[in-house]
Amino acid sequence: MMIFQTLAPVDGRISGAVAKDHMLQSKLPNNVLRKIWTLSDIDKDGYLDLNEFALANYLVDLKLNGCELPSELPDHLVPPSFRFRNEYNMLLNGHE
Repeated sequence: MMIFQTLAPVDGRISGAVAKDHMLQSKLPNNVLRKIWTLSDIDKDGYLDLNEFALANYLVDLKLNGCELPSELPDHLVPPSFRFRNEYNMLLNGHE
């Protein structure tokens, strides 16, 4: 959480540009960082909140430790704050 606060979030979120600058420090290739962004920006709003930022950092660490990134975010990695939203949206759209 401390790193997130140093990135000066606005309304509890950081922009894609700020997140990119932070993630570039990992020295991972741009295509890998793009995939991490896609997996981490769960609500696809172009910003990361604290939970999405923590997820992005976790995925960066996984990749730096030689693990492959998933093609889709597994349910167990979806932050709790998004789980209810996802289930609610599925119900609204007639999926169970």
